[in-house]
Amino acid sequence: MRPTAPLFRPLSIDDVDAFRALRLRGMLEKPETFRTSYAEEAALPLIRLQQRLIHTPHQRMFGAWDGDTLVGMAGLKREPIAVVHERANIWGVYVAPQARGAGLARGLIGAALDYARTLPELRRVTLMVNVDNAAARALYRKLGFTLVAGTLDAQRDEQMQLLLRPAEAVEAAAK
Repeated sequence: MRPTAPLFRPLSIDDVDAFRALRLRGMLEKPETFRTSYAEEAALPLIRLQQRLIHTPHQRMFGAWDGDTLVGMAGLKREPIAVVHERANIWGVYVAPQARGAGLARGLIGAALDYARTLPELRRVTLMVNVDNAAARALYRKLGFTLVAGTLDAQRDEQMQLLLRPAEAVEAAAK
């Protein structure tokens, strides 16, 4: 039985087993939407997965919970390098089949964007989406993401971006 409202919260290292299980499930179901293979991910030491769940000024992973079950995830990561510090990437978006259609992907992306908006130096958020994933592409467009021209890669992924604030606002916040 699905609760009326899913719980959205940042994941922590205590959630590593649920995170690993859901991520591997996603790789089995939709391998084309991940940048690594099931075999590579399954072979990673637990410490490497825990590192993805540590909250830092440069990364945060969000989860959607149905009771005690993690049913969705989305991460936000940015580079600490000053040249690209104004950009963050959304990655690892996945919602389990039994939880789809309830707005979880929208809620997860919303949580990541809400967090991104608290970082005054961020100007834009980018993500990669497979051209065959019509539902994801439509959701991202509804949330204000636009296609970055000429970004189709060998995996048939395209880059999309959302401008959070104009460059002038980022520069003013830095002063």
